[in-house]
Amino acid sequence: KLSLILAMIMLFTLLATSASADWTPEKPITIMNYVKAGGGMDIATRKFQELAAKYTDATIIVDNKTGAGGLTCADYILSQPADGYLVFATTISYVDTVLANEEDVDNYIWGFEWIDDIMADPYAVIVKKDSDWTLESLIANANEEEQIWAGPAAGGSKHIAAIQFCNALGINITWLAKDGGPDAMLAVMGDQAVASCGNPGDVEGRELRHLVIATKDKLAKYPDVPNFAELGYPELDELSMWRGYAVKAGTPEEFIVWWQDLCQKVTEDPEWIEFFADKSIVVHNKTSEDFLNELKSDMASHLEVLKSADLVSADYTIE
Repeated sequence: KLSLILAMIMLFTLLATSASADWTPEKPITIMNYVKAGGGMDIATRKFQELAAKYTDATIIVDNKTGAGGLTCADYILSQPADGYLVFATTISYVDTVLANEEDVDNYIWGFEWIDDIMADPYAVIVKKDSDWTLESLIANANEEEQIWAGPAAGGSKHIAAIQFCNALGINITWLAKDGGPDAMLAVMGDQAVASCGNPGDVEGRELRHLVIATKDKLAKYPDVPNFAELGYPELDELSMWRGYAVKAGTPEEFIVWWQDLCQKVTEDPEWIEFFADKSIVVHNKTSEDFLNELKSDMASHLEVLKSADLVSADYTIE
């Protein structure tokens, strides 16, 4: 039995290597961002483009097609051939846009193959730097009076994470929707809101601080900031904002194997690791099955949150 298992492992390895070797780019590959230049995924794809040149002679282009929370970019990619020359740089925020707008998941989710999750940007509860808030006092205050948290669009990823946090903490908040993360941070600094659900990097250059960062392994850049496990809520350290790559369904398997191999090389590159460690982002490379399982789990839990908050209709389904 052992020899049979070893033989099968060798066969699968050879097949994967062969598939990768069988695909050679014949024209430039374009990575399409749905976020504006300078957004988190845009920064990631441009760093990926830079480092990929170490490992492939293929020409990789980064382009941006914004609008409708990613739906405009998705529509464009879905209208193009599934030939391996167009990659969707996507995030959990795009998935939440699909859910919050009650879009057709057969088209906007399963019209893609989800091939690489390359990083996790932890969520954090952020307050004004000179405030006296602790997580304990924040909870106590929310039980006594209306508490306002600022963040991007209602029904978006950070709003969903905030609801998940508050459900576990046993509190209710009012969400002040702002036009993006920077405006939400300004609302906290200007006392329009008590707190925000953001990412660790949101405090950089601002008079803000983290109350807690949702990550199992504490961030080297913020060693004194507790995670939720230290405060008695370990399940909340599972929540983070992922970013990754998808391609139109039907894209040749040979390309997918080639791209996943390239992603593995880039995400193991010391320069990639150091670059994102400075931004307090956890890098990895979750491929096909692992990424798909993560996606399905997030979709189910996020839809439950959206329905509980009356942000989508009760009869909307993703089955």
